[in-house]
Amino acid sequence: MTSTSSSRPNCDYCGLPVPQPLLQRRHPEPDGPRYCCYGCRFAAAISAEDGTAASARWTLTRLGLAIFFAMNVMVFTMTLWSYDVYEPDLSDPLTATFAQLLRYLCLLFSLPVLFLLGKPIADNAWTNLRDGVLSTDLLLMTGVVAAYVYSGWSVLAGQGQVYFEVGCMILVMVTLGRWLEATGRLKATEALDRLQNLLPATVTVVTVDGETEQPLESVQVGTRLRVRAGQRFPCDGRVVDGCTSVDEQVFTGESWPVLKTVDDTVLGGTSNIDGDVLADVTAPPRGGAFGRLLEIVRQARNARGRYQQLADRASRIFFPAIVLIASATLVVHGLTGGWDRGLLAALSVVLIACPCALGLATPMAVWAALGRAAERGVLFRSGEVLERMAGIRTVCFDKTGTLTTGHPHVDAMVCDPSTSDEELLQRTTALAAASTHAFSRAICRHADTRHIRPSRPQAVTTLPGRGIEGTFDDGIGPVWLGNDALMRERGLTLAAPLEEALQSALDAGHSIVLAGWDGQVRGLFVLHESLREHAGQALDDLDLLDCHVHILTGDHRSRGEALARRLGVPVHAELQPEDKVRLVLELAEDGPVAMTGDGINDAPALTAADVGIAMGCGTDVSRDASEVCLLTDDLARIPWALTLARQTVRTVRQNLAWAFGYNAIGVVLAATGRLHPALAALLMLVSSVLVITNSLRLGYQPIDGEADTSDSGPDQRSERKNDPDRERIEHETALETLALQEAGS
Repeated sequence: MTSTSSSRPNCDYCGLPVPQPLLQRRHPEPDGPRYCCYGCRFAAAISAEDGTAASARWTLTRLGLAIFFAMNVMVFTMTLWSYDVYEPDLSDPLTATFAQLLRYLCLLFSLPVLFLLGKPIADNAWTNLRDGVLSTDLLLMTGVVAAYVYSGWSVLAGQGQVYFEVGCMILVMVTLGRWLEATGRLKATEALDRLQNLLPATVTVVTVDGETEQPLESVQVGTRLRVRAGQRFPCDGRVVDGCTSVDEQVFTGESWPVLKTVDDTVLGGTSNIDGDVLADVTAPPRGGAFGRLLEIVRQARNARGRYQQLADRASRIFFPAIVLIASATLVVHGLTGGWDRGLLAALSVVLIACPCALGLATPMAVWAALGRAAERGVLFRSGEVLERMAGIRTVCFDKTGTLTTGHPHVDAMVCDPSTSDEELLQRTTALAAASTHAFSRAICRHADTRHIRPSRPQAVTTLPGRGIEGTFDDGIGPVWLGNDALMRERGLTLAAPLEEALQSALDAGHSIVLAGWDGQVRGLFVLHESLREHAGQALDDLDLLDCHVHILTGDHRSRGEALARRLGVPVHAELQPEDKVRLVLELAEDGPVAMTGDGINDAPALTAADVGIAMGCGTDVSRDASEVCLLTDDLARIPWALTLARQTVRTVRQNLAWAFGYNAIGVVLAATGRLHPALAALLMLVSSVLVITNSLRLGYQPIDGEADTSDSGPDQRSERKNDPDRERIEHETALETLALQEAGS
């Protein structure tokens, strides 16, 4: 995915893209801060994001003064309304003079409101218009100015109605509403800001002249830094002196410290717990693994999904449609009931149809969900991926390294009677050392415990999905290390003791690696793999979410059958990478499929699936084959992410239904003259607040403790499968209890 920042500059307050110009292909070069809406411009001024504390105080003072003057205008107007209720004798000079005085006071006190709150909105409308963006601020200010002009003429002419209170209340309500929208946007995107704040503002640079404190931005690759206990590493680097424990939870999700010594790699954003170390910078500030993590979240936040595109298309239609409706309302009511009433009705149409709620309906929910997911170690590549995740009905798991721990160990080694243990280990370890496969690493660890020195091979070739082939300089032909399919392919025979051991291990569901040369299988390794701690619970939770689970593995069929009996889900065994792709595509015929793998071996299947989920991306967050990256190896994150995605889409639909329904009904009422402009401004504020509140609830989506995982081992899961109704009731009760707790908090 490419960043959109070059074509769509981001708001200097909330960090979101500014509106796309309609009349230009590219945004003009900015000559100052950029804001996506008037609310962000106003909120930035109040929070002094781009100014001094004095300017922030003046902005707040300006808002307070505007509210003060508006309240006085309302008091004077209510006094004038009493004239209509009690119908005093206006032929009395004193009564008539007092009424005219009230009208002049309304004019006098409303002008500061127009200057204090109307001018910034007008400036924002002009800035958008200059950039080719047609905003509702332009329509809004046109209506407000028209109401002021008509009311001012009525005061000076001494006849007609005055509507200064309408203009004042509209300006106050709109300003407060836009401010709430801006702070809501910032709230929905603050997860990225919290991630950015993990890096220190200054660093300790070590040179031949001593140590100096410098800004983080001044650090370059090759700079030597001192990082003391309790500080965070500001950049990716390599330890050159010292020893410490490092908390890498921001990347791996694991709270257990990792020991780092000389020549070990450290990642920016991780915490130095208890040591004082020197490290050479290997990536620029905000680059490396931490920078890639931030970029993924930023790109996902700026990308637009299907629902966002729908809202964007509707918003583009809104402006010309509302112009036509408001114009028609002005003309019809002006000809039939008076131009003052026509102006008020047209202004009501503009206010009630302001697409603030529609514009916030999708992005607010998506931003809140993406931020919450990032905090919990789940990275979605885009909002569109989040939407697709909600539709997943089948989840496939690779076995080794995904469903299992990826750290198997050798339980037993059986040799042919004519081959010694030492010879077998010398040759197999030499081949295994050239591979990164989990089984190869297990064989190497087993050889280390026996203190066996491997032979030196002449050449080693990896045979994908089958094993390894190597040659040695001792006159013996090729040596093969791999599965039984490779042995059969090379025509190697199996002696009776080995055949009996092989069959026994397969019946028990263990993994087997065979080794052979000179036409005969010389030995085999029996390996044991442990399921991840919460694997059973994750599969149960997916079942409760009505998701079909399939396990894909290249292991022997008998081991697949044993695993299927253990977990109670379909296991497809003896699959090559292309077979996994074919199976994923077949399953996709019955509905969207998610594939979960390690992001390397399973890249073809991850790409073929509707959503690819890569496990343990903490040190490789730029993995391209997957659309969802888990920074931890906790399988419970998958059903949680699926639940979050579904709740997000449900929230988006609720927001869109409300925004479309509210606008449609409101426009009809306003166009028929049944909605006062002040009430329309209030309803616009309430509508935006409802959408914001509904969306921000996703920021508190529970992730840990949805159900008790203490008995989530595979054996207990098999027992629970025998009573699915009881298990479903237990899970639903736990989830309902947690939801009530969350609602209360």
